Amino acid sequence: MKKILLLTLPILSFSKPVKVDEILTEKNTYKVQLTTSYSNIQKSDGIIAPLEYQTNNGDFLTIPTYLGLSKINQDYLNYGITMRYGFNKDIEFFSSVNFYSLYTHYDSSENFLTQNDKGFNSLVLGAIYQVKHEDETPSLLFGTTVDVINKVSFSKLNEDKNVYFKGYTFFATSYYTVDPIVFLLQTTYRLNMENQYKQDSIEVADKFSLVPQLYFAANPYISINTGIRYSYQTKTKVNGKNIINSGSSLTYLLGVSYEINTKTILDISIDYSNSMGISQNNLSLGVIYKF
Repeated sequence: MKKILLLTLPILSFSKPVKVDEILTEKNTYKVQLTTSYSNIQKSDGIIAPLEYQTNNGDFLTIPTYLGLSKINQDYLNYGITMRYGFNKDIEFFSSVNFYSLYTHYDSSENFLTQNDKGFNSLVLGAIYQVKHEDETPSLLFGTTVDVINKVSFSKLNEDKNVYFKGYTFFATSYYTVDPIVFLLQTTYRLNMENQYKQDSIEVADKFSLVPQLYFAANPYISINTGIRYSYQTKTKVNGKNIINSGSSLTYLLGVSYEINTKTILDISIDYSNSMGISQNNLSLGVIYKF
């Protein structure tokens, strides 16, 4: 969950050592996170190639694309609601629901057309466990999520179907504070099971990522962060045919967080990647509220 720990950094950047209750949701306390994410995707190919997009709240969402055209330009909007609960001082449970709007523009030598879609995307459950608190050495946290429901587009049949328990994420996060800077390192492994419906099958690539980030407290209310995401993914297959080869990519990250008040934090982030013939630009806006 890329953003679980990061939205609270405007508060924790001025504390040393970092307190666990400023990172995880406090015991018997709830937090709600509202996230809107925009992604622009451009590809130059003529085959189906489902992509996975990681939202500002950390969920992996499959973005469908379609057959038969040489150039594709997609505008993807995701609307996410995440509820977090502090079970105790070291454990947090959370769930998120995602909805989307998709605007796809096709361009080939023969015609130009558009296709729009919207609706439910996914329901995700997860948990985080603080293994080690920060002292003279960095902290360590482990977490996992499961996609309880995920919408998949089987384009060959021109049908969208809900699949169940087909996506799993495992992550570890470590941070260390040198006032007013927080160094953060996260590694994530995304496991995708094969999706099948009638004669159609889709195998979205498994993915490993490593994200080093640096957070700087500009003042007691604003922090600025930057970093990179190195990713390696396996092959993506449709009906047993390799559509996207395995390979590595780099994504460049930039963000700012603002503490509106003691209960509300605003987070804005952007990232950019261009690899394997796919250009992707993302902009995310998130608000977290504690009650």
